[in-house]
Amino acid sequence: MCPHSSLRRLPWLLLLLCPALFAQAPSPRSSANPKIGWIPREFLERPVPAREGIGTLHETVTTSSKEAQAFYDQGLAYLESYVWTEAARSFHQALRSDPKLAMAYLGLTYAYSPMDFPAAQEALKQAQSLAGSASDRERRRIQIRELQLQAMIDPSKIERTLAMRDALDDALAAYPGDVIFLLLRGVAQESSPFADGQGCDMGCAPFFEQVLATDPRNFAAHHFLTHCYENSGRVEEALPHAKLYAELAPEIPHAQHMYGHVLRRAGQMDAAITQFLKTDQLERDYFRRENIPAWYDWHYAHNLGLLASSYQYLGEMKKAEKNFEAAAALPAFTDYDAFNRKDLPEFLLDRGRYAEALGATRALAARPSPLAKATAYALSGDAQFATGHTQEAADQLKLAGKAEAQMRSVDTYSVRIYIDGLRATLLLKAGETAQAEALFQSILRRIRATNGPDTWTQGLFHLEFLCRVARDADDWGLAEQMAEAMSERAPDYAGSHYALGVIARHNGNSQAAAQEFATAEMLWHEADADLPELIASRGAGAELSKAGAH
Repeated sequence: MCPHSSLRRLPWLLLLLCPALFAQAPSPRSSANPKIGWIPREFLERPVPAREGIGTLHETVTTSSKEAQAFYDQGLAYLESYVWTEAARSFHQALRSDPKLAMAYLGLTYAYSPMDFPAAQEALKQAQSLAGSASDRERRRIQIRELQLQAMIDPSKIERTLAMRDALDDALAAYPGDVIFLLLRGVAQESSPFADGQGCDMGCAPFFEQVLATDPRNFAAHHFLTHCYENSGRVEEALPHAKLYAELAPEIPHAQHMYGHVLRRAGQMDAAITQFLKTDQLERDYFRRENIPAWYDWHYAHNLGLLASSYQYLGEMKKAEKNFEAAAALPAFTDYDAFNRKDLPEFLLDRGRYAEALGATRALAARPSPLAKATAYALSGDAQFATGHTQEAADQLKLAGKAEAQMRSVDTYSVRIYIDGLRATLLLKAGETAQAEALFQSILRRIRATNGPDTWTQGLFHLEFLCRVARDADDWGLAEQMAEAMSERAPDYAGSHYALGVIARHNGNSQAAAQEFATAEMLWHEADADLPELIASRGAGAELSKAGAH
C-alpha cells in the first residue's frame, strides 16, 4: 500500500503502550519550527519510557550511556514497523542521555522523512557533524542514508539508487552477515528510493532470509518477508511470517494489522476482522493514553479502511459504512492520503445510494489534492450517469481530465481506472461499443495487475460495479467477463457467485444459476438480513427450484 514526505503515500502508524514515565525535559538542538510535517514537534520530542512488546532489535552504537543505547535500539525497532512518531521520541530520548550520539540523529532522518523531508535533511547534517567520533561502520550507515536522501530528491536518476545499493554491498563485504545492513539491503532492492519494505517482492527476500538464518526470531525480517510473499501472491508462504511478526511485536498495531492482511487473502475473513479490531483497539488505547487526536496516525485510517472493506466483503454493510465514515472524517495530509478517502463514495456507489455518493464526492473534491479531485469527479460522474444525468456525467469527466492534467505522471496510474471507467460507460451509452469494450478490457488488465492488500478488495468491488454497469447497458458478454474476473480474484466472495448467478439466469442456464445463488446465500451467512443481494438470491433460488420441480 505506501511513502516519504508529502511526495508519497504514507502507510504508517503511531504507537501506544505505556504512559510516559519521565519528567518533561527539552530535547537537544530543538528547532524553532513548531511542527514536523503535520505533527507538533512537542509531541515528537516528548519524553518516552522504555517499551515492551514492540519487537527487539540491536545495533551497537558509539556511546558510553546504556540508556542512550537502549533508547536508540527502541527507536530502531519502531522504525522497522513504520512507527515514525514513537521512533522519533525514542531517538530524542537517547539524545537526552548522550547529546553527541550521531546515530540517534541518523535515526531521526528515517523517522522524519515520511512526514517532513527538509527535517530529515537537517537531522542528517547533525549526524554528519558528529560522525568524527563514530565508528567506520556508523559512518557507512550515515553515508548510505545520505545517498538514499539524494536519490529521493530525484527518483528518475536511477544512478543515485544504484549508488546507494553499491554502498550497501560494500558495507556487507566489510561486515558480512550484519543484520542491519542486510535488512537495509533487502529494502533497497525495491525499485524506488523511497522503499521502506512495503513494496518488497521475491527479489528482496534472500536478504531477509539471511537474517533469519542467524536470527530466526528477527521480527523485522518476518515483517518484510510478509510483504514479499504477499506482494508476490504467495499467501500461504506469507502466513507463518505474518503470524510470527504479530507474536513477536504484540503491542505494535501494524504487526496485528499485517496478519489481518494475509488472513483475509487466505480465505479467513472473520479472523482478519479480529486482527483489524485488535489493531483498532491498540490505536485507540494509545490515543487516549497520550491524549492526542487520531489524525496524528496515518495508519489508523488505513486500518479502518481494511476493516470496513472486510465487513463489506461479508455483506455486513452497516458495520462497513460506519468504518468508512470514520475514515472519511479524518484529515488527510498528503495526496495519497486524500486519495484514499475515496472509499466512502465508492461504497455508496456500490450500494446504489447515488444522492449520498454525490455528497461524498463533493467532500472528496474539496480536498487540496489533484489525485482526490480527479477521482472525486470521476465517481461523481458515475453517480450522475446512474441517475440518468448523462450530460452532467460528461461534464464531470471533463473536470476529471483537467485535474489529471495537473498531476505528476507517476500518479496518474492510480486514477486511470476511475476516469476510463466513466469514459467507457459514456461510450457504451453512445453506442460506441468497440471503443467502450477496449477501455473496459484495459481497466480489467489494470485491476488484475494491482493485487496489494488495499487494491485486492478495491479492485474486486470496482469489478462488481462495472459488472452492473454492463448489465444495465445490456452488454451481457462484458458483464460475464467482469463476473468471471471477480470469481478469479475472490472465489469465496458471495458477490462473485451472485453476479455469476444473474448472468447464468439471463443465459437460460437455470441449473448453474440456482447453484450460484445457493452458494452466494451460504457465503452471506453473516450478512445484514436486509442485504438486497441476499434477499434476491433467496428469491431467485426459490423461483428456480420451483420452476425445476415443474
